[in-house]
Amino acid sequence: MTYAPLTLEDLTPAPEANRSTPGLSAEEAETLRLDGYEAGYKSGWDDANAETAASDRRIAADLERSLSDLSFTYEEARVEVLSGLRDLLNAIVTGFLPTLAAEAVLPRVAAEIEALLSDLGTADCRLLAAPDTCRQLEWLAERYIALDLQILPEPAYPDGRVTLRFAGETREIDLTGLQSAMTEAIRDFTGSTMHEQEARHA
Repeated sequence: MTYAPLTLEDLTPAPEANRSTPGLSAEEAETLRLDGYEAGYKSGWDDANAETAASDRRIAADLERSLSDLSFTYEEARVEVLSGLRDLLNAIVTGFLPTLAAEAVLPRVAAEIEALLSDLGTADCRLLAAPDTCRQLEWLAERYIALDLQILPEPAYPDGRVTLRFAGETREIDLTGLQSAMTEAIRDFTGSTMHEQEARHA
């Protein structure tokens, strides 16, 4: 028996005529390496900038909250302190200012008497004033002992007002406007303070 030789089909792909893998030159490889380095550096720099900006925003927000809390604490403390001063300021209005007005009118009255003495000479002198102001004026009787000087209380007068009658001349000395302005300013101040306190606790 004769056997024919077995022939197998060659499945190896034929080489392509134009297929080739071009190589990179050293210059091109260096260029690619530098480009990759630059891209990585830029990406890292952008990330760092973004993180820095986010950190700055957080710090600014924290600082703003702290300043807001500090401002609120200051306002609370200011209102409490001024509220505590209200009784003292009221005492100034009711006690100190009237006394101050009575004392302040004294040099004004003395100056008027001096001017009248210079112009008219010695004459009878009458001073009408509130009872508390009269007590402040008593020393004038000792200073001008040569005058027939009488100090007469007038209950209708407020402290700080004096009527001076001298040899037919009449002079009015009135410091009540100054006292009223100071009283109003203090009361407005304490009133606004209480309004602030009520608004904060509302």
